[in-house]
Amino acid sequence: MLSAACLNLALFFAALQLSEIVTPVIAWQVATYAPLIVLLGGWLMWEIKVGQAGHRLPVLPGEELEDSGVGQRDDDRHWFLAGAVYVNRRDPALLVHARLGSSSWTLNLGHPIAWLLLGVLALALIVLAELALAGVVDLPEKHSLF
Repeated sequence: MLSAACLNLALFFAALQLSEIVTPVIAWQVATYAPLIVLLGGWLMWEIKVGQAGHRLPVLPGEELEDSGVGQRDDDRHWFLAGAVYVNRRDPALLVHARLGSSSWTLNLGHPIAWLLLGVLALALIVLAELALAGVVDLPEKHSLF
């Protein structure tokens, strides 16, 4: 909600300048970009303090001895292609936090629904390509500025 508020405020200030409701002076330029800078700074502080999926948060008392019976997601045995692909049949999660990137997700390819989703996506792309080749669907053309 805070991210949306910062973006809306920045867009509001930009719209005021574009609509010529206010004169575009330096103060309005600063007011336009300030919410975006606050948003970026807050996001960076959150990532540094909490980390991806909260892995930097301190362990609560009693949690250090818990064993769920499921293998740890950070175990190298379940990550392939330099940490980009996760496969663990014992992990019930369909989506897991990716190792690469700060806040991205990846599919657990050990989960059967992941393969169903990938199959549906592949089928949809094949059908769209066939329709485009048959001339039924017009794909958008690339427009060049030059």
